[in-house]
Amino acid sequence: MKPIFIFSLLLLFTGLSAQDRLTAEQAVALALEHNHGIRLAKLDARTSELLNNVGNAGMLPTLDANGVYSIDNSSAKQTFFSGEVREANNADSRVLDGGLALNWTVFDGLAMFAAKDRLGTLEQIGRTELRQRMESTVYDVLTGYYLVVQLNSAVAVQREGLRTSRERLTIAETGQRIGSSSGLQVVQAQLDLSADSAALLDLEQQRTIAFNRLNTLMGRTADTPLTVDAAIPPAETLDLTSIQKDARDGNSVLQQARQQQLLTDVSVKELRGTLFPRIDLFGNYGYTKSTSAVGFLKSNQALGPDYGIRMSLPLFRGLQANRAVEVAKITREQAAIGTEQAQLQLDQQVLDAWTAYITANQRVELEEANLAGIRTQVDVGLESYRLGMLTAVELRDVQQGLIGAENRLLLAQYEAKAAELQLKWLAGRLI
Repeated sequence: MKPIFIFSLLLLFTGLSAQDRLTAEQAVALALEHNHGIRLAKLDARTSELLNNVGNAGMLPTLDANGVYSIDNSSAKQTFFSGEVREANNADSRVLDGGLALNWTVFDGLAMFAAKDRLGTLEQIGRTELRQRMESTVYDVLTGYYLVVQLNSAVAVQREGLRTSRERLTIAETGQRIGSSSGLQVVQAQLDLSADSAALLDLEQQRTIAFNRLNTLMGRTADTPLTVDAAIPPAETLDLTSIQKDARDGNSVLQQARQQQLLTDVSVKELRGTLFPRIDLFGNYGYTKSTSAVGFLKSNQALGPDYGIRMSLPLFRGLQANRAVEVAKITREQAAIGTEQAQLQLDQQVLDAWTAYITANQRVELEEANLAGIRTQVDVGLESYRLGMLTAVELRDVQQGLIGAENRLLLAQYEAKAAELQLKWLAGRLI
């Protein structure tokens, strides 16, 4: 288990109230415990685990208890060569038969061992599918969490821009009263304030939807209130060579492709077993008693065992077994091609995610360097507008430049973190 997974579970049991700040690790812990997709995948994995046993593979003997009691009230008429005639109406005939039957297949062309390997592979596939579901959910939760953080910050930026727009409107209204500005400037300031208010409503709607999705991923009702961190942590420093190596060794999608290929190999061996002789050991212990109102014997009773060895050799079955083996070989070849394709796709996904990771981090550095100067421009521009040294259009451009720079930085920080998480996911490092 990776440290983040263990730490997340410990955080889960410390308890969370609806008003507490929810950390990213706590969100992951809640999702791993309560997400419905993970819970279903755990049950599927448990099912494949239970089915993997020597009994299902056909390696153990079978023992059955059988019993029959029958009554026959047929009318009978028997004529013998001596001329004697025996006749009875509703002649009572009763049979009581019971016993134990043991059968053990000791050789079936090694198909039972191939069947056991098949069940073991299916159990591995079940565990891998569970891991895939957990990794996918953890990725969705973390990216969803940081999206909420980004939208929270974007809302704060838009509210600050709205404050500037209100102050601009106040300045324009004051200038109109004293005659230093026209009514057109007031109207334009009102229109810009309305546009900024609409943009804020859009961001708040996006944030609410992101909150609802995050709660659902954690297995909670969508409207559960929560508070998240104030900022997205910087993306961790990663190494491409290490990521590529871990992806080839630990990527769950690639592992499942390899397991599917192994499953087809086992299926070929299992089908080949049907072409070989089958040898069974059998043993029975029975009790039989019959009585008859007419016939040679009034009663008959038998008690004791019988045992032996049975061999069957398939000679001709319409070539069905041979055809099945050939089809299984084709399936095996398809699985091998699928594994090669999964490897190529994984290599591409790693390189694509790495490019996004590098680009986003470069954008973060660029936007951070530009932002301080733009903030100063807004403060100076607002004061210049108050003194009449800056037009409304110029002030609006400065204001929009700040909002755009803030949002670009937030988006770059989110994309850098999302790319980091995707690289960890592809490398099998998320859990």
